[in-house]
Amino acid sequence: MTGSGRLALSVNELEEGEFHYVLLEAVTMPGELLCFRPREMGERAHTTPIDAWFSGLGVVRRLEER
Repeated sequence: MTGSGRLALSVNELEEGEFHYVLLEAVTMPGELLCFRPREMGERAHTTPIDAWFSGLGVVRRLEER
């Protein structure tokens, strides 16, 4: 794990009605306050944003257990 507070979770609708989570990792960039880069994206499409979010939350929890 990269450390507490270094991850963010986003949900994107890549195609109409298909929602995927995107796990973002904070990076340090000179002159920027806060920047994130994609770390992992859910391959399975979900029918609602909340389902995709919970799927991503499961990934975050598994990372924290390491």
